[in-house]
Amino acid sequence: MKNLKFIILTLLSVATLSSCLKNDIENEYDYAAEARRVDSVMKAQKPILAAYAAEKLGSGAIYNDSTQMWYKILTPATDNSYNYTINNGYFVTPRATVKYKGEFLDGTVFDEPSLQQVFTINSNNIISAWLYAFFPKTVVYNGNTYHTGLVEGGLKKGHKIMFVAPSPLCYDKAGKKGGTKDIPADTPLVFTIEVINIENAPM
Repeated sequence: MKNLKFIILTLLSVATLSSCLKNDIENEYDYAAEARRVDSVMKAQKPILAAYAAEKLGSGAIYNDSTQMWYKILTPATDNSYNYTINNGYFVTPRATVKYKGEFLDGTVFDEPSLQQVFTINSNNIISAWLYAFFPKTVVYNGNTYHTGLVEGGLKKGHKIMFVAPSPLCYDKAGKKGGTKDIPADTPLVFTIEVINIENAPM
């Protein structure tokens, strides 16, 4: 949780660097309140996700304490040649072709495209749970080790992973309208992702 709290607070603070002093002072309370809200939701959902993992993921399920996500590698990578790299403190954006399925905890499918989908893996176009699923478990940058993902080395071509994530790493309190089914606020989600191909996104 320390890593998650650090990430949340860092993202919130970066987003308001351009605010005036008065707004910064007012927003400090908002940062703290938001961090407490997320922490409360994560704590409430933790046993629910653990029970789901025990029943549905079974043996081989792995718990990631930093994210409170449970995951299981269903198929190992078939090609380990892709390497996640960092430039100026950010991952060079990967582009992944995937097959995936999104489910609620009761097994109801809310998204399962019939065709392969192509995603650029960055914080602008996918939920945080997917970022954690794709990026390497640990990264060393400028002599410091950062916990950034679930799987050592990150997801590669051929990997198939199933994971369950708490709602703050999915669509959080806003939920999501549209698609096959609406996603209510504060809903933990289950995803199965198969990586068909992964490469650096074109510049």
